Amino acid sequence: MRVRMLAAAAAVLALAATAACGGGSAGDDGTVTLRLGFYAAAGDPADTTMRELVKEFSAANPSIKVQLEVAPYVKFFERLRTQIAGGQAPQVWLSDGVLVQEFAARGALADLTDRVKTVNAADYSGIELNRDQKGRVFGFPQGAQTPVLFYNKKLFAEAGVAEPTAEWTYDDLAAAAKKLTKDTNGDGKPDTYGMRVYSPGFTESWWPIIKAFGGDIVTDGNRKVVVDSPEAKAALDWMLAAMGKDGFAPDYVTTEALGKGAVHTLFATGRVAMSYGIYARTLPAVNAKVDFGVAPLPKGPKGRGDVAIVNSWVVSKAASPAQADAAWKWITYFAGEGPQSKWARLGEAIPINKKAAASALPADRGKVFLEALDASTDLGTNAVWSEYTEALAKRVNEALSGATPVATALKTGQQEAQQVIDRFYAGQTQ
Repeated sequence: MRVRMLAAAAAVLALAATAACGGGSAGDDGTVTLRLGFYAAAGDPADTTMRELVKEFSAANPSIKVQLEVAPYVKFFERLRTQIAGGQAPQVWLSDGVLVQEFAARGALADLTDRVKTVNAADYSGIELNRDQKGRVFGFPQGAQTPVLFYNKKLFAEAGVAEPTAEWTYDDLAAAAKKLTKDTNGDGKPDTYGMRVYSPGFTESWWPIIKAFGGDIVTDGNRKVVVDSPEAKAALDWMLAAMGKDGFAPDYVTTEALGKGAVHTLFATGRVAMSYGIYARTLPAVNAKVDFGVAPLPKGPKGRGDVAIVNSWVVSKAASPAQADAAWKWITYFAGEGPQSKWARLGEAIPINKKAAASALPADRGKVFLEALDASTDLGTNAVWSEYTEALAKRVNEALSGATPVATALKTGQQEAQQVIDRFYAGQTQ
């Protein structure tokens, strides 16, 4: 249903563009009204910090009047899609990185390629991950996420296991995880597992593992699904063994029962000694006072499988020239070393300003995250990312739960995900 809505929305937007944001030109006194949207829960640290930065920006740019539009993540994007269809989107908003291509395909975003050429790209991370198959850039990075290997130093020391290194392979990971798995109360079930391998969010689970084993998920400009491969099967078989016969990871049912958010408490509460995690997972670990370190993802037959999501500022295609200029001024302000350093203190994302990242991230963890980010590919983003990954994840999860043979799940998942992509792109020129 949403695929048909995506195709229709561009036409609706074209008709309504002149209505966007109240007509959209500078006032008689030279002031520009800029509606700025971002997602955050009211009063949480991200909301508070963003408002502080907007206040600082407004003080430095008195000719730009910023109007904030804020809502929690799900509500924000539900409302935004309705605003886009009606030609009433904010002139600039913070987009989840995996959704930028969706909004671009709707015809909702201004092409920022020429504006990006005016900045020194070497000063920032993630710009290249935002290019589409035609080399265009529709979003400028705000913050990045990439998974690395989190490990509990206390549990490693207690088990007498050497901490992970950059040379670890998946065999090394499994060997250590087995030693770290403990049944302390004698009921025959582990109280502490060596590793969490499954997560409802595949960025920290099967996606990088498949890539490390030499498989891939999509190719050809992220429009061809290729997950049905011997390499992908080997990756899922490894995960099934970890949750089954090897017994060093909580199984699918146990993990899924925790819920998408609670699954990440497994590491913070010490129930698992290791876990793949994006930078945002440092915050619950720090708050729980876990003595932890991070290491690169282990090496598979074809590398580490590093992937990244780059949340990005985007500009409405319906913005007036004055509003678009004001939006770009906000974007480059936020990308500056000062605002990026302030945002980094939230522990919410890897700063995309390289100077800020070098000074603001803890030295023992920052290097690992930054090197992983530099080595990363994108997460298969395209105009129907949400739909095709949902179709694929459904089948992969059936395999990881043991409900469907791996080979069958990969074949079916590839077919169904490809159908989603083909339905949208049939006849598309953008």
